[in-house]
Amino acid sequence: MKAARLLLLCLVVAACATVEKYDETWTWDSPAFDEEAVLGQAGLLWWQQDTLYTSIWTIGGGPLRRLQEYELRTQHELWVRRQVELGRMTVEDARALIEGYVPLRDR
Repeated sequence: MKAARLLLLCLVVAACATVEKYDETWTWDSPAFDEEAVLGQAGLLWWQQDTLYTSIWTIGGGPLRRLQEYELRTQHELWVRRQVELGRMTVEDARALIEGYVPLRDR
């Protein structure tokens, strides 16, 4: 029993140690839209979620996925608007980017 607990603890520590961290330094002025950074700053990365709770209460995480997609679309639109404000993008290019945006998980 003690060996099983020790093994479980080692697996949890190893899993936590190998998780990729999102870029906390990403800002709206960044020239590229970083989806992982946006989700991480919003607290919506897959490794930050309680999957047991999610699967039990949201029937497989469908609502959580929709929340992530909504968050990404909203943040992408804000980022594009910021690029226009900074003069890095024309309004026409911005409209095309917003209309054609597909979250990374859906590609």
